[in-house]
Amino acid sequence: MTATTSSSAEYAAQPIQYLNELKTNQVLDPITYEITQDRIDRYGAASLDLNPVHMNPEWCERAQVFGTPKTVQHGMMSMSYMTSVVLRTFGPLVEITSIDSKFTKIGPVGQTITCKGKVRDIHVLGNGKDYATIAVEATDADGDVVGVSEIQVRLPWKS
Repeated sequence: MTATTSSSAEYAAQPIQYLNELKTNQVLDPITYEITQDRIDRYGAASLDLNPVHMNPEWCERAQVFGTPKTVQHGMMSMSYMTSVVLRTFGPLVEITSIDSKFTKIGPVGQTITCKGKVRDIHVLGNGKDYATIAVEATDADGDVVGVSEIQVRLPWKS
């Protein structure tokens, strides 16, 4: 499963490791991916969410759930791509302390989604509790928001 802009195993050449390397409103590299039935099927198998609205194109043609004859991506699949924006910036071992996501529009097969993130705020609390909040937005090819996430990452302060 690869995103259009880079492979799923690619991370920043130099991951950001310290909180004081960040600036409020700093933009993170985006991820763009196409929603395919294969991608949905793989996500459904991994998550054990086999709901026919995601997994069964023939059923969707008849049922037209959400007003479309197409299957749609899992909301949590969208969240995983939004989280990938953070993982690719800070590296795969970054400590994510919370993820708060909302899904606002369906993502049918054939749609292209772009996930963009930026540093919303930085909290210097001391005692190893420093963290940053990253705001990530997923939009479709029409520019409509399909999901938003606030992701908190704990990073040390470089002295």
